[in-house]
Amino acid sequence: MNFREQYFDVWSQAWQFHKRFADMKGTDEEWEAVVNTSGEIVEKYKNKPGYEFLKDLILATVSELERQGKSSRKEREKNE
Repeated sequence: MNFREQYFDVWSQAWQFHKRFADMKGTDEEWEAVVNTSGEIVEKYKNKPGYEFLKDLILATVSELERQGKSSRKEREKNE
């Protein structure tokens, strides 16, 4: 696998993951799906090129989802 194919695939996986969960409401079921899905994606790349990079992208995405969730919660509480 060449550089372009390897990194395009890794970025694509992270993008699809982020897109899937970007509009979630933050329910326990949604967070369970985030955890399960992220684990499945990372496991799929174990011992493959780009594994560490993919893990970092997925962790960064989960952090962003948490940050967005906290921001949305604060906004909702402010408007109540």
